[in-house]
Amino acid sequence: MSDHNSSVTLKERTASGMFWSAFGNGAQQVVTMLTGIALARMLNVEDYGLVALLTVFSVIAGNIQESGFTSALGVRRDVRSEDFNAVFWFSIGVSAGLYVLLFLAAPLIASFNRCPELTLLARVSFVGFFISSLGTAQAAWLFRNLMVREKTSSQVLASFAAGIVGLSAAAGGWGCWALVAMDLLYKTVYTVMLWVYSPWRPSLRVSFRPIAEMFGFGSSILLTNILNTLNAQLLQGVLGHFFPLRQVGYYSQANKWSLLSNGLLAGMVSSVAQPVLAKVGDNAERQTRIFRKMLRFTAFLAFPLLSGLALVAPEFIPLTIGDKWSPCVPYLALLSIAAAFSTVNGVFTHLMVSCGRSRLYLFTTVLLLSVQGLLIGLTAGWEDMFLLLAGIVLLQPCWTLFLAMIVHGMLSVGIKEMMADMLFFACAAALAVLVGWGSCRLCFGDACSLGWWRLLPMAVKCCTAVCTYLVVMQIVRPDVYLDSLDFIKRHMRSRARKSI
Repeated sequence: MSDHNSSVTLKERTASGMFWSAFGNGAQQVVTMLTGIALARMLNVEDYGLVALLTVFSVIAGNIQESGFTSALGVRRDVRSEDFNAVFWFSIGVSAGLYVLLFLAAPLIASFNRCPELTLLARVSFVGFFISSLGTAQAAWLFRNLMVREKTSSQVLASFAAGIVGLSAAAGGWGCWALVAMDLLYKTVYTVMLWVYSPWRPSLRVSFRPIAEMFGFGSSILLTNILNTLNAQLLQGVLGHFFPLRQVGYYSQANKWSLLSNGLLAGMVSSVAQPVLAKVGDNAERQTRIFRKMLRFTAFLAFPLLSGLALVAPEFIPLTIGDKWSPCVPYLALLSIAAAFSTVNGVFTHLMVSCGRSRLYLFTTVLLLSVQGLLIGLTAGWEDMFLLLAGIVLLQPCWTLFLAMIVHGMLSVGIKEMMADMLFFACAAALAVLVGWGSCRLCFGDACSLGWWRLLPMAVKCCTAVCTYLVVMQIVRPDVYLDSLDFIKRHMRSRARKSI
């Protein structure tokens, strides 16, 4: 009886976590999207290119100061206050040391990219990861306790405050400094809100013994996170050295929009997947069942959303951020398709981490980085990077199959079953995109391609694609679709009863 109650409780907490993560991430992405649209119209392509050149350093420094201990605390059986305290002080110490190193290295970064103005920009921008280190332990506490609503509300508030400051700075003629100011304020507000919501507080009685105990797991996660960052930012770094700053700006803008859409889903899944899978680790059958349901749910949302972004990219980019950004449209289409598979692949990696297989996770990341590096080497001589992005798109489904083979050795689930869980939704999304594109061509041809008239073909594409996808779901009626409808209905009934 108690096992059933705990099962119901975990199911309710998982559903609630998914809902609040989706709601919070959705609200944050809307704020970020509106701010990004306004900033892209106010700033130059080169402004984005300058900030993009520093992204890889900031993200890797953030990975190092966190050192994988959030994941380590999430899967640790028994966690004490001393564990959080050790992570808190370790994170601050490491980030302070990293900032000093990067402060001294800033002139070298500027020289490598042939942009002297990067020196001061880097030294100010890098303050952000030190600010984030002050909230590492608090974020880990919320993560372990599935306090998704509190975390997402902090992100929304931080995005809103940062957006106001960024727009004000851009209107004042700050250029690329508006983007830096926005980033710093976001991290400051978010860190403050983590302290507000987390009841845990640090103490001056510091013992780093928990760091040593978690180091084996945490170090593998740390190295994996760094390699994942290189996977995401390697191309941007290559562009910064071999291509003009304007080209970097176009790629950066396309990558930003694909990550914005991807972040809604990835954040929703990652906020609950790892802690939930870790909690049921002692029950292999239950863990397999939850894993497959998360895999289907992620595919159910990721493929239509991100392939839909690729479908409307030719109208979406000029309508939102202006015709000056039109060269990034083909990049966005390819990156969106790759991001759909990448989001689904994240469920496999969450399972590895939740099972304590951090070294296996590290191995797969090293292999992916090597393959992507090979693709870059083979296509570096081409002036157009479209071929490279096409290669990355083809790599992603192959990588999905590879991860399914690895998980097959961990759980009692067949490769064909896992692929079927995902590919049905991928095929349904592809059909919806094809119908949306065909209906637009049938109605308009090449007309309505200028100004606000682009809204018409974009609306036709969206409406026909969404309707096609929902019709397929209604005909086949997969369990994840029915569960989603049931959850929405129960939530609406609950809200209606509270309002009476």
